[in-house]
Amino acid sequence: MAGILYGIGVGPGDPEMLTLRAVRAIKEADVICLPKADKTKCRAYQIALPVVPELAYKKIISYEFAMTSDVDKLRQMHVEFYNHYKQLLTDGYSLAFLTIGDPTVYSTFGYIMKMAKADGIEVEIVNGITSFCGTAAASGIVLSEGNENIHILSGQGDLDQELALSGTKIIMKSGKNITEIKEKLVQMEDDGLVSVHAVVDCGMETEQIYPNAITIPDDSRYMMTIIVKDL
Repeated sequence: MAGILYGIGVGPGDPEMLTLRAVRAIKEADVICLPKADKTKCRAYQIALPVVPELAYKKIISYEFAMTSDVDKLRQMHVEFYNHYKQLLTDGYSLAFLTIGDPTVYSTFGYIMKMAKADGIEVEIVNGITSFCGTAAASGIVLSEGNENIHILSGQGDLDQELALSGTKIIMKSGKNITEIKEKLVQMEDDGLVSVHAVVDCGMETEQIYPNAITIPDDSRYMMTIIVKDL
């Protein structure tokens, strides 16, 4: 009988945000899968370790994912990573893929899950607290009230069109577009249209909270989440 592939969300950064279900699934898994070659540099691993010290003694399969937008290269990396542990799954071992935040939101696990399901392997998702929920809590705000909409944006699309949407906008991947995004958000705040909140490294010791657009750093921050609320 084939093993189960678990996609486990460890939350945005604070180990205390791990769910009880995530802790149990990590403890019960035979093998831990990490999207980083060096586990000491893997955020998901470091987040879970204080709560699940057994991690230090479990078998780990890790693979370095390069940051690229090249679709073919990404596909190749996902296939190579999946092939690292496909045989273990078919041999009956249960594998836990650790991911920051939640496995259903912009996670590498989604690509791995599709390949596993295509091979008839059972997959189970263990939800984690998302970075945008953590950012809202750290900023002391609510994401929506009443009939307000929430839009999750990649930060790579048509900013003018997306920021014009009614309701709360969450920008997950500011990255290389941070200068343009910040410029637009500063103007929108100056015009009294929105309030802007951003957090880097949410829940970690290095957490930084920015209460408005003008304070957001100009350099690219991979672990930054921006929340834009209508006024």
